[in-house]
Amino acid sequence: MKNIDLRMRALIFDPRLAGLVAILGGVVYSIQSLLYTFTQISDVDEGAYLYQGYLFATGIYHPFQAGGPWTYNAPLSYFIWGVVQALFGPGIRTGRTFAIFLGVLMLVAVWITARRLGGKWWAAIAVWAVVLDLALIKLYSMAESQVLIACMLAWVLALAVGQNQQVWQVTTASVLAGLIVLTRHNLVLVLPILLAYIFWQHGRKAGLWSLAGGVLTVIVGHAVFWPGILVIWTPWLPAKLTPFLAAFRPPKEGSIAFPPNAFKQQVLAFSAGFRYQFTALAGSVAALIVWPRLSRWKNPFKFHTAVFLAVLFFSLLALHGWASLFNKFCIYCFNPYVAFFNVVGVLLVVAIFSEGLKQGSVVRQAIALVFVLMLFTGIGYGSFNLTGIWLLNLRIPRLRTLFMTGKLPEGFAVWDFLESKFHLDYQAARQIAPVIAGFILCLIFLLVTWFVWRSCLRNQGFAWMYFALMSILILGTLLSPIRVLSGGSREYDCAADNIRTNEQVGHYLARIISPGSKVYWDGGGSVVPLLYLPGARILPGQIYDFWSFSPDQDTEQVLKFGLWNQASAAQWKDQADFILIQAGRYGTEWDHFFHSNLLFEELGSSPVVNPCDGRSAILVFRRMP
Repeated sequence: MKNIDLRMRALIFDPRLAGLVAILGGVVYSIQSLLYTFTQISDVDEGAYLYQGYLFATGIYHPFQAGGPWTYNAPLSYFIWGVVQALFGPGIRTGRTFAIFLGVLMLVAVWITARRLGGKWWAAIAVWAVVLDLALIKLYSMAESQVLIACMLAWVLALAVGQNQQVWQVTTASVLAGLIVLTRHNLVLVLPILLAYIFWQHGRKAGLWSLAGGVLTVIVGHAVFWPGILVIWTPWLPAKLTPFLAAFRPPKEGSIAFPPNAFKQQVLAFSAGFRYQFTALAGSVAALIVWPRLSRWKNPFKFHTAVFLAVLFFSLLALHGWASLFNKFCIYCFNPYVAFFNVVGVLLVVAIFSEGLKQGSVVRQAIALVFVLMLFTGIGYGSFNLTGIWLLNLRIPRLRTLFMTGKLPEGFAVWDFLESKFHLDYQAARQIAPVIAGFILCLIFLLVTWFVWRSCLRNQGFAWMYFALMSILILGTLLSPIRVLSGGSREYDCAADNIRTNEQVGHYLARIISPGSKVYWDGGGSVVPLLYLPGARILPGQIYDFWSFSPDQDTEQVLKFGLWNQASAAQWKDQADFILIQAGRYGTEWDHFFHSNLLFEELGSSPVVNPCDGRSAILVFRRMP
């Protein structure tokens, strides 16, 4: 029996088995990502990356061109998608296939880095932490910059993190970090933090080579797109301190103002980040709580790398938290912003928890307790749209009747109790009930972990709350696919072949619209169908739909920066050969336009772009000869 136990333990901890588990994770990721490429509708950003990228790659426009498309992000975020389409054909199928490839390539880099930090089994855990995060895979399965940056950043870490990295490896990592800045300038902190780590971990020679490689990459990239590239930096620089950049400051664009209940929206958006990317966010906070004392670090490499990952992750988190949660542009961008650097958080968890849990101070255990309580209640509040009504309708047995009669009574609804005892309205109760449920579940969880710890682990050298933290991380990672966590991300879900419908619409329009025609586009959020219209000319600013609409009345300035306003839209209508309108957007304004302007005839409508929205067909109007 003893020999059998030893063989079982040897099999379970065999590093080769860890490799197979990680490969299985890669297969599962690929299947899920392939599924999501078909079952997600396209959004504004994906359409812009694909369409603008193709226009740039084929030389029809170039980034920051006066009168060209609105180049809101750094140029490579468009160019990379454009080059791929130029090589393999334009369209959403090409873009999303490339996104799957990037996602798998990212997982390989995560495995490499995590293996150096904690061994093969921790590397397999890191891979599966990504695989179980359905919300993250959905983001990475679209042709957008999240998967581009995640893949590039993962390989920066794979090349730079290690005890005996060669100079060429860390220099390549810094060059890649420079390319990240030229892809999404909101990741500008990656390069300086990386360079500091390289000097600290790999020494002066490697640091100087990396400094030269990274800085030169950024300089050359800016020189290629100079001076137009200054446009992406002006929002970061106060106008009063940089009057010499006035010529590069675009007019105000159509951002969304803070809603009246902004604080509620901020809390919900913040909660969505923890729900949809639980392991990276909750795990990183837990890593800080259990961070080993300096004297306990036996390996300087592990210590240097842990500090590097923590500084990188929380610096990027603070920057993107400010940009989304406390900026009027896009509160609910917090979750997709975190997806840029999610892998850093996952690797930070590996770096800290692979060191093992030790006995913690009373202060640290108190912080851990508060964090676990906030985690449960916060996730409860963030999921009230999913669980609120169910909880209010949940019936609670009347215990007094049960004890007195011995019979199970019918009970009463939670909503009746909250209304009668606390006089809450239904909407408030729908939000409060999940918070209470989260708090109760937290108490149950803490009680269970305490009993397990007291019975089996009390003398193993680490604290109860540390065991509770580890337990909630394991449980949350394993349960990530449920709807309360990452499985609740369904904003773009549509259980149909969305690639085929976009292609059908594009081919339908291509049969009607001749190459070189001027097209007025009011066809919905994503311009993907336009990829199938060779040579069609649209008002460039309308690629980003209302996001690039400017209330500014200086039409010349508006068009110069790739935006659009009412006047430019009216001018383009007067010149257009075709007007394309999403059926759901056709209202009294368009009806009045066509009744007062008899120069256009309706040719019918395309198939639906979004199979889950019957009003997503494109109405086609042609200027009569």
